[in-house]
Amino acid sequence: MISRRHLLYGIAATPVALRIPAWATLSGNGGNTNNNPTYFENLNAGSLNWQIGLPGYSRSDDGSLQIKGYASATSISKGESITFYITVNPTPQTYSIDVYRIGWYGGNGGQLKLHVGGLAGVSQPAPTYDSSTGLVACPWSSSYTLDTSQLTLDSTGWTSGVYLALLTNARNYQTYIIFVIRDDARTADLMYQQSVCTYQAYNNYPDDNKLGKSLYDGGSYGSKTALGTQRAVKVSFDRPYTYTDHTGAGELLHYDIYFIRWMERNGYDVCYSTDIDTHTNGGRLLNFKAFLSVGHDEYWSRAMYDNVYAARDAGTSLGFFAANGIYNQIRFEPSTLNSAPLM
Repeated sequence: MISRRHLLYGIAATPVALRIPAWATLSGNGGNTNNNPTYFENLNAGSLNWQIGLPGYSRSDDGSLQIKGYASATSISKGESITFYITVNPTPQTYSIDVYRIGWYGGNGGQLKLHVGGLAGVSQPAPTYDSSTGLVACPWSSSYTLDTSQLTLDSTGWTSGVYLALLTNARNYQTYIIFVIRDDARTADLMYQQSVCTYQAYNNYPDDNKLGKSLYDGGSYGSKTALGTQRAVKVSFDRPYTYTDHTGAGELLHYDIYFIRWMERNGYDVCYSTDIDTHTNGGRLLNFKAFLSVGHDEYWSRAMYDNVYAARDAGTSLGFFAANGIYNQIRFEPSTLNSAPLM
């Protein structure tokens, strides 16, 4: 549940010095690249086909639900599995999944890692709704499990990064499922935090002018909650990101993608995680020279704050390349459905 108290300002006011050089550029200049998987990953040419809206394709909307989905976790470590929950309309209808890693890739922005076609789509149940809290959740059954212990199409493996699972139904409607692959077995110069809690706070799925709710009155619909306003008190990760917010990719395509492309173009050695990982396993931040908060990183738990503060005191540099950081305090509850957690 979100506490709307505006408590956490301290880290944002901390002087920041990001002292990590780009050890190598993609042209091969600079230092040693042997232990930098991000550098080798970006030697791939990549493809523009990860983008929704290419000729012949349309994006799925929340009202018609041509195809929508969400994942069982916001992040997994390399070698683990993640499950997708997907609905299509109408049925019967097949669909495909194309999993792309987001990066530089010579300016193309994405590299195809997996293609699965001919999957039989089902129409999943309508969202559940709690009238007191405004909590919207999708009690869907498993559609596909991605095993990252298996080889990728390009045989380069599942390098830590931000990934988009591009869903395409037989009628050429598309949407994304977004997730992060960590690499808990290695360290790097930089740890990039994706702010999925802020993504979810603004997610008003389904944005259908009837039911959808976020933590804001603007864009929230339906009956008033216990707060006496239309906004939700709790939000769930057990639902897709709305199509109006960058076609199911949360805020990635509005904020994070530009910094990610810049980092990877310049050869920085970086691992990726989410703010939920900072909450649950903040001690891992001590393994990196710098921690990066980028874009729009507004919603923090006390554990996130304490863990980042402790990393700073232990010598990890903090880089805040964002506005509106650490502005609202949140807490988590266990999910009653498929993923974790409630916020």
